[in-house]
Amino acid sequence: YVSWNINGINHPIKRKRILSFLKSHQVQVVLLQEMHLTQVEHEKLRGGWFFPQKPVAILISKNSPFHCLSQVTDSAGCFVIVHGRWGSKQVTFASMYASNIDDPLVIQNFFLQLAQFPSPWVIGGDFNCALDMVMDRSSSVQVAQTHMAKTILASLLSHHVKACEFLPRFISDHSPVMSLIIPDDLQGPFWWKFDSYLLTGDDFVGEIKLAIQEFFQLNRSPPSSPDMIWEAFKATIQGKIIVFSSACKKKFQQWMVGLEQELRGVETELYKNNLAENREWVALLQHDLNELSSIGAEKALLRIRSRFYARGDKVGKLLAWQLHHEEADCLIPSIRLPDGNTSFTPEAINGAFQNYYLALYSTQYDERNMKGSMVSFLDNIEIPALSGEQGEQLDMPLS
Repeated sequence: YVSWNINGINHPIKRKRILSFLKSHQVQVVLLQEMHLTQVEHEKLRGGWFFPQKPVAILISKNSPFHCLSQVTDSAGCFVIVHGRWGSKQVTFASMYASNIDDPLVIQNFFLQLAQFPSPWVIGGDFNCALDMVMDRSSSVQVAQTHMAKTILASLLSHHVKACEFLPRFISDHSPVMSLIIPDDLQGPFWWKFDSYLLTGDDFVGEIKLAIQEFFQLNRSPPSSPDMIWEAFKATIQGKIIVFSSACKKKFQQWMVGLEQELRGVETELYKNNLAENREWVALLQHDLNELSSIGAEKALLRIRSRFYARGDKVGKLLAWQLHHEEADCLIPSIRLPDGNTSFTPEAINGAFQNYYLALYSTQYDERNMKGSMVSFLDNIEIPALSGEQGEQLDMPLS
């Protein structure tokens, strides 16, 4: 679980960096503050359970066993509360953002709404609760960690907490707070897919060429059939690609983790000794982490675009998702009946459309009232007739 004031997520690169950061830490539930997202951008995060309320939101992984039962949002946009079942147990998540101006009514309203749902509660947010007014609000120099962002857990969950810590601050100007609570070890099936971005690296191309040459030097056609050699070749090259990509990924992750740990230590040192040298070192580490996370985000966006281009019009999950999205856009969830009531049942909606088109395309003809007027209208029409000379001219052959 992570509570994080992200200070805006509209930019696609920053949004991808944040999602990649959360994925690298295997986060299941994210309580976000200061989203600043438009409604169109909100729809782009619908890959998982997403409960937006400007400027706060709750993002729950689609692989988690969570089922939403109800949710409450604040009209002023200060908090969002989501209640549901995590597997067989009930749980309530809440994300809150309190403004810099102290308003006790906001906190009072939040807890009154929260009291409607049973415990356990997981509450995260930026409460702007300054413990040191001089350091947290009056100082012009940024400190390494802030206690304004908190994660509050119910007593029923406190004994399940394995760890709780501040993560390094380099994507946003606030440090994310992560709590490890009963980790879910269930994972979905893994499907391997070739990353075409690897072909841009000379070291990868050289290693694959060498592996191909070595394979065909050791495996000749006469001892084995061509089909057997081809299948063995595909399995061998796939293994080489997996080993290479896994090594690159581990190297990248170790680099990121090393920089994060170093940044965490330097931030702690800066918190103790606010020296210019420590501030420069923190800025340098943040710059390196920003570059690495941006590279990873750009690669992920490029891979998504290439996959969309290659499979957008082919039978598969992507096309099925597009068709399902179009059907959902055309869905009519409710309809107002002639008596003024609103109905949500499919039978009433289908019946209303049936009656509408039945009345629209039915013949509006009353024989008793319209027969006399139609006969009189036809009798008064003067229909012109062709003369004999005109008829002979029309019968003449074309020249």
